[in-house]
Amino acid sequence: MAQEQTVEWKADSENIYERFIEQYDEAMSGERELTEGDQDMRYALDLQRERVEEKGAKLRYHMTPRGFMANGHDMKKWTDRHYVSECNYYTCMWEREIESKQGKSRNQKKKMTFYETKTDVIGGHNVEDETYVCPGCGAPSKIKELLNGCKYCGARFKMSELYPKISNHYMVEDFSFEKGEMKSYLLRFMIPTGLIMFFGMIIGAIVRDECPPFRILSLIGYLIGSAFFGVVVGYFLASFSLLFYTIFRAGQTVPMMGAIGAGKRFEFFVKKYSPEFSYEYFTGKTISLLRMVLFAKDPQELPYYLGGPLPERFRDLVDMLFLGAVSFKGMKEKDGYLHVTVAAFLDNAYIEDGKIRPSVREKLEVKLVKNLNKPIQYNFSIQKLECENCHGSFDARKNKVCPYCGTAYKIEDADWAIESIRLV
Repeated sequence: MAQEQTVEWKADSENIYERFIEQYDEAMSGERELTEGDQDMRYALDLQRERVEEKGAKLRYHMTPRGFMANGHDMKKWTDRHYVSECNYYTCMWEREIESKQGKSRNQKKKMTFYETKTDVIGGHNVEDETYVCPGCGAPSKIKELLNGCKYCGARFKMSELYPKISNHYMVEDFSFEKGEMKSYLLRFMIPTGLIMFFGMIIGAIVRDECPPFRILSLIGYLIGSAFFGVVVGYFLASFSLLFYTIFRAGQTVPMMGAIGAGKRFEFFVKKYSPEFSYEYFTGKTISLLRMVLFAKDPQELPYYLGGPLPERFRDLVDMLFLGAVSFKGMKEKDGYLHVTVAAFLDNAYIEDGKIRPSVREKLEVKLVKNLNKPIQYNFSIQKLECENCHGSFDARKNKVCPYCGTAYKIEDADWAIESIRLV
């Protein structure tokens, strides 16, 4: 049975997923803070907004509920020692406006499925000694310090204000039809087809000099015939149009088919070292890292990125949509580190010399690396690293070495890092 459709998402909803979507619209344009997102997500969004501002452009999102999953649907759950992550998705109508500094704009409107990953503390687990970034001043602190009062700014927080948080999100185009949408789609073919038939019959009667075409009985006959013709022929035209569109879109997804099956083999291998690992987590992490790297002014300053200079074209990137597929290409284990190669399929928006290119489909080959001997941390953030030597907490966006003892660190010992990005 179809769920009752949500009219709109509310910021004061008890559902964090709905609060996040409602916030995300205005957070994208910088009108509000994305408080329901975790630290790294907010950081990636800041980088994107800086890129848009650098271009003198404006980027606006608007999402409204639609479809049978407008109220959300659970997808999968995975855990580490202290934290649980779960994925939920919502069907929506997505609208985006990109405006260049010359005043030109491009609008898009699509049916989308919005995927979100929520990370929370496992009930009954004590995480007071874990590190978190103070929501007040941004300083890395122990959770117990934030609960009792941040030592830097004095702000106190409840655990509910620190967790749960949305730790990842992406959108995938939705090709399904609601009953009302299908009716509207069919009418777009039936009504024009019926009108063409109706006026065609009248013109034909005039040309053939038959009985006066505007007599009441003649008009009624024309109306009945054109209505029947419009319904039957319009339905077939709509069906063939939808069939060809589906075949066309299916052809676009053929290169993504490598994501099926291979990803599970990769997950099986990594689970030998990290039982809590999931391919959904890895996919989300890959897209999250790509957002930060592709929107950064200088990606080589990010500890997450270990590669060389990126192609110049990415300097014009203003928005990035994930197409729902990360295709696993191969992996190699060396000296305790796992090197993984994947292909990420994206639909990117660019502004080049004032010209807006709102939909550029691209395939990126991405190589990532992680220490196999270190457990996955689902609460990991670049802003709250802990030095293994002195155990001091610091923000890796601003420091390449521990500011307390000077010890250098390798981000791949704590989390996934990107070794290279290549357009293919």
